[in-house]
Amino acid sequence: MEKIIAIYGPTTSNKLGLVFNLSKYLWGKYRINSEVINADSRKIYKDFKISQSLPIESFFKKIKLHLFGTISAKEKIDLYDFQKIVRDKIIDVQQKNNLPILVGGSSIHLLCVLQNWKKGEKRIRKEIPSNVLTLGVAISRKELKKSVGKNISEMFRKGLYSEFKILYKKSQKGELSEELLKETLGYRQFLEMAKVSNKSPLELNTKDLIKIKKWIIKDILKYAYHQSLDYKKFPNIHLIRGFKQSKKIVDSFLNH
Repeated sequence: MEKIIAIYGPTTSNKLGLVFNLSKYLWGKYRINSEVINADSRKIYKDFKISQSLPIESFFKKIKLHLFGTISAKEKIDLYDFQKIVRDKIIDVQQKNNLPILVGGSSIHLLCVLQNWKKGEKRIRKEIPSNVLTLGVAISRKELKKSVGKNISEMFRKGLYSEFKILYKKSQKGELSEELLKETLGYRQFLEMAKVSNKSPLELNTKDLIKIKKWIIKDILKYAYHQSLDYKKFPNIHLIRGFKQSKKIVDSFLNH
């Protein structure tokens, strides 16, 4: 039975940092090549570079990344299309005798992949297959608040509003899904501010942007707190606070 490692945790909980260390550990101790598969429903879009903090592949060097910024946001991918894309990629990685490491996102998308939900099927609590190790990255509310604030500040420094304006113009030409833009945290707030201030989304001023930044932080924190409650949706999840705690769990998983 082919093994899979899945990592779940709130936004800004440094899941990719864990993946980086875990991949090095798997190779150093077991000579296992691992490949990282994105299971986040927003990080799959190549247009959302800044808002989704897409990883820089050169930073990961020899670690192979999949489904990070690979699909156009012209059309929104539904849950089951997303499931198929990710599960197909898992098979591709396993056929090379490498170990897939999934990194998510929303609990619904990751569970849909791991439990292989069927379209139209009543959603009931299922077990996760025994060949899957699920690690949950635990983070305190204090740490989360700090990391979210830092992350959003960095996004604005990199030009989040400029990215939004490019995407908004594309959405008005039918080149990008307007629905996706309205639903995505980090873009939605620009549209909402424009609406309440009766302005074009392209003409927001500095005062507007200061308010939007606070708004985004508040909304993402709310979302992250909700994600923290979703650990219980994953049967047999192992909660960890960092890479060191993950090693014994991974060792036990690989040796059984």
